[in-house]
Amino acid sequence: MKINNKDNIFFTILYIFEKIMTVYHKILVPYDSSKPSETALEHAIQIAKMSGIPSRKIVNVILLYITPIIHIPFTVGTMLLKSEKTGQTIPLREYTKELNQEIKENAIKKLDEKIKKYRNIENVSLESRVVIGDPSDEIIKFANDEKIDLIIMGTTGLGGIKKFVFGSVARKVSEKAPCPVMLVR
Repeated sequence: MKINNKDNIFFTILYIFEKIMTVYHKILVPYDSSKPSETALEHAIQIAKMSGIPSRKIVNVILLYITPIIHIPFTVGTMLLKSEKTGQTIPLREYTKELNQEIKENAIKKLDEKIKKYRNIENVSLESRVVIGDPSDEIIKFANDEKIDLIIMGTTGLGGIKKFVFGSVARKVSEKAPCPVMLVR
């Protein structure tokens, strides 16, 4: 097989592109259906498409939904409530476990619907995970455990006293993540 000048130029450009383009294989998008997380997902899809071009490998985009832990003070943990599942009277601590499980199941359904929208994108694979815990801690832990190459997350842009009182998940993640973090509005 003879390689002509056009082929040679094409392969040279492809080689240079591969060297200068950072290729991501696993992109994490903390997702909660908010406008900022939708924007982060759109950016992740675009970056995944571009990362898949030079290597022709599948880029995995992972949507991570985090259900915050509901902390129950010890003094009210024994309070009794009616279970939504069984109808029996159960302690508040058990009731919150049921509630967390229901939230988790609903999140899985929503994420599966979102993934269906993007299923036919070449070189891009989407999957979802749902965890319970502190959002910033869980994002950092997940990124470490799964060897994530890039985190893309939306930010609401809280400022002033709100940021001081509520803290910023994006700030905490950007400071402690084991990989680059892209914040989008």
